[in-house]
Amino acid sequence: MPRVLGTLWARILIPFALVILTFVVTTVLVVAYMDDVGVEIRVIRTGYLTLALKSKDLARKQEDLREYVASDLVGETNTQRVRIRLESFRKIRTGLVTTVERVVQQLGNLPARHRRRLADTAARLVALQHAIDELDPAYATLATAPPIEATSPNAAPVEPAQAEAGRAALERVKLAEAEITKKATELAEYQERSVTSTARNLEYNANRLRWYTISLSATAVVVGLLVAVWVAIALRPLRRLRAGAQRVGAGDYGARIEETGPAEVSDLAREFNSMGRAIEQRERELVRSERLAAVGKMAAMIAHEVRNPLSAIALNTELMGDELSAEQPEARALCKAIQREVDRLTAITEEYLAFARLPRPKLAPEAVNQVVEQLAAFARDELGSRQVGLELALDPSIPIIPVDAGQLRQCLLNLVRNASEALAGRTDGVVRITTRAWPRRVELAVSDNGPGVPVDVLAHIFDPFFSTKERGSGLGLSLTHQIIRDHGGAVRVQSEPGKGATFTIELPVGAPAVPATSTASDDVAAGPEPA
Repeated sequence: MPRVLGTLWARILIPFALVILTFVVTTVLVVAYMDDVGVEIRVIRTGYLTLALKSKDLARKQEDLREYVASDLVGETNTQRVRIRLESFRKIRTGLVTTVERVVQQLGNLPARHRRRLADTAARLVALQHAIDELDPAYATLATAPPIEATSPNAAPVEPAQAEAGRAALERVKLAEAEITKKATELAEYQERSVTSTARNLEYNANRLRWYTISLSATAVVVGLLVAVWVAIALRPLRRLRAGAQRVGAGDYGARIEETGPAEVSDLAREFNSMGRAIEQRERELVRSERLAAVGKMAAMIAHEVRNPLSAIALNTELMGDELSAEQPEARALCKAIQREVDRLTAITEEYLAFARLPRPKLAPEAVNQVVEQLAAFARDELGSRQVGLELALDPSIPIIPVDAGQLRQCLLNLVRNASEALAGRTDGVVRITTRAWPRRVELAVSDNGPGVPVDVLAHIFDPFFSTKERGSGLGLSLTHQIIRDHGGAVRVQSEPGKGATFTIELPVGAPAVPATSTASDDVAAGPEPA
């Protein structure tokens, strides 16, 4: 049983079983929510029913007041009785209006679907209260001098003007109370319709929710099963991951896995491919380091074995040239040719030795722009003799970084000379040195407007002894590449045919890490010393 639980399919199926269980629990909660809907119905009926009943009472009392003002008031015989009855009617009406307003306020936290009805009710109440308030002056006049049929013998006499004002106030009150009665009746009918409609809708929603709950329960089970099947199918790309891992384990570091499938699987495939590229790059670096080490040993041995004979040849050629008379120009010319070739071979052996015994860079804080300017001052005349211009574009924000100024100057000189040689035979040739600061690195770029580097050459341009020049040693760019790597940086080249080439050196702002791979200089540092 523990073995089964530890399998991949079990680890996936168990979480989805929990998902199905969650759907079931959700269904139970929805059923419980139906009970909440029932409670809401009772609350709405209780609140809305109270509102409807109070509105009905308000309409009935308003009708009593209207009838009294319209017909019963003129039959009264006592002014005090009229005043008391009017005040009683109005007080009851005010109390009912206040009660209805209070009920509306208590129902103010209902869901949004009820707020529109409550807002409409509140607006009706405001209009009703406004109409009632406008009658206060008329009722005050009517209470002072009501137009009744007869008064008691002890009553004070009423002035004709007051009597006329009382009659006018009564007519106004009749009209206004009829309108208020209409509003109160409409409010009561509106509340009755609201209660009936709301209760009917909520009961309908409750029945529909029950059916939804049953459907959701069945759907949850089906969806859970479908998801489980889908995940089992979606994880099939894991087989590709296993096959890719086996190929990498067998030494096929160039193997890549298709980055398709679910997000998690594609992410894993992407990381696996990234790991494969890193291992492949590491393998290439190791092979290159071993190759450079072998080349370095060979170069040191060749230089050691060749320098002594070259020295002897150079010395004997010089002595022979001195002994030849002026009448032997052809022999003297041959001696000079031999001397030039010896010098060229000596220079090549020096390059071999420099490559074989390349020391570790001695890092010290240096101003890169100053190193570039010193190099430009040294190389400007040499480039001028070849009718090649030299331009500088230096970023003043370049920080002081740890570099070996001598080695960096040697790298730049190699790149500048290569660029000037690519411009041979042109009168508009220009070599441009550019510096640029980035947050974590510094860039130095050497570019020219020459013919560019052929595409088939770019892949081997930094290989030792690779050169497109007839008399080149093929070590200049390889030496530059190795020096920059020892600085913790990188060299890259960009070129388009007919648009020149740009060699970019990237150096870290901080101290570089010690290279993890061996170099030619490491392996041949203790090699044979040249004579």
